[in-house]
Amino acid sequence: MPTASILTFGCKVNQYDSNTIYDTMVRNGYEIVDLDKDADICVVNTCTVTNSADQKARQVIRRIIRKNPKAKIIVTGCYAESDRQSIETIPGVSLVFGNREKAEFQRYLDTVTNQELLQIEPVIHDAVREHANFSMGISSSGNRTRAIVKIQDGCSAFCTYCIIPYVRGRMTSRPLKDIMEEVGRIAATNCKEIVITGVHLASYGFDIGKKHSLTDVLEQVHSIDGIERIRFSSIEPMNFPQNLAVCMAELPKCQPHFHLPLQAGSDQTLMRMRRRYTTEEYAGLVEKLKSLFPDVGITTDIMVGFPGETDQDFEDSSSFVEEMSFSQLHVFRYSPRRNTPAADYPNQVQPQVSAERSRWMIDLGNKLSVAFRKRMIGKTMDVLVENRREDKDNLLTGFSGNYLRVAADVPDSAINQILSITLEPPVGEVFRGRILKA
Repeated sequence: MPTASILTFGCKVNQYDSNTIYDTMVRNGYEIVDLDKDADICVVNTCTVTNSADQKARQVIRRIIRKNPKAKIIVTGCYAESDRQSIETIPGVSLVFGNREKAEFQRYLDTVTNQELLQIEPVIHDAVREHANFSMGISSSGNRTRAIVKIQDGCSAFCTYCIIPYVRGRMTSRPLKDIMEEVGRIAATNCKEIVITGVHLASYGFDIGKKHSLTDVLEQVHSIDGIERIRFSSIEPMNFPQNLAVCMAELPKCQPHFHLPLQAGSDQTLMRMRRRYTTEEYAGLVEKLKSLFPDVGITTDIMVGFPGETDQDFEDSSSFVEEMSFSQLHVFRYSPRRNTPAADYPNQVQPQVSAERSRWMIDLGNKLSVAFRKRMIGKTMDVLVENRREDKDNLLTGFSGNYLRVAADVPDSAINQILSITLEPPVGEVFRGRILKA
């Protein structure tokens, strides 16, 4: 049996795309193995959200080639879409193709399998005008307790720092019928949880005359027997459907966790980013979610060092982050991306200033996470048990509804079961749990 490994960088949209590649390779008789094995084919699905993401992808590709020089190396994803030529110059890379060519993966796999010369002509896209491609899907959860379902791809917001519209295409909604067929296939594999993902989920339906909305998708997925938990990967605060939060609060399968990318807590910076909301509007959304969902976990992305960010802007951002009491922060330093407006903005922040602001914000995020976890001690929550930790304690772990990792001493029969567990003081970021009922 031929073997293959798949390495994924970046967001859950990319993870979903890798799952479609996984399905295709399994159907073609490949055994999927870990990266530490010398596979016949290695697929690297890249991210390009920052310069460091590009650099990391190049480093990993070279490392794989050195370790396994006989393997066919296939590179795809956002970095492959944005800078195909740079990847093609790496000795040992067999094939490079972008996001909207992932639908051609079967043909590319046939080419590699048949040992043909890889002379595939690049597909030239006009990302600003083209829409995403949904001709691929997944047939199962891959023996996992949680499955990702992509309902939307691309983005038409064009925030001034962001390269995603140029590598993912225009905002595109997946037909509701296709979504439901895929969720039905996943439910038949005994997968308990669905993660609804997309690049700009809140704008689902805008490109199809608003015939369907994100709320419609949620209600339809909620009706599928076998699916017991639903969560969103990330929802942009702009265009957040007015009725979505109330709808989620009324549907018991919906989990009380929201990832709401803030990017900056300064109105001046948000304006330069072209984020189309104010801190007041964002705070109102957070307040509404906290009023509807007890113990809700709200996580966010924060960017530091955006061009023109003054000391006052950063102080405003820090104060706002602290006021929101996020359960976790993902902190990013601004990274100029080619062809984006912000790359040409004046008053670029010096690297040492950006680095210092990043350290400060990371420290603040850690303090907020600790405070949130302390508030959760002693509470009883439903936890979906997923797998066994590979450490000295060897406990089974899973996630609570508000996305806290919990480890408990329960038998293997508890895997893929939802248990009521009382949270005891965490060790690091992982709660110890005391089982109430199996």
